[in-house]
Amino acid sequence: MKVLVTCRNGMGTSTMLTVQVRNVASKNGWDVDCEHASLDAVGSFHGDLIISLSDVAQELKDEGVKTPVIGIQSLMDANEIERKMAPFVGK
Repeated sequence: MKVLVTCRNGMGTSTMLTVQVRNVASKNGWDVDCEHASLDAVGSFHGDLIISLSDVAQELKDEGVKTPVIGIQSLMDANEIERKMAPFVGK
């Protein structure tokens, strides 16, 4: 599964969230190819899932992004990330 983790600038938040997503995927044995970038990369992303903080995720949904988008409230909450990713990667 190809995942894009995004934030407004593609630096701090998406970097930290990417680490968490990779940890959750590894813990669960999920085959996830995870990259991070700014919102500018969303338009050219051809993958399976986009993950961002909730406010940015809602903006993407409102803009009509076709790729499924998950919004995360707390980037440090591995349980939330796992719970929200599970339906997309299988458990």
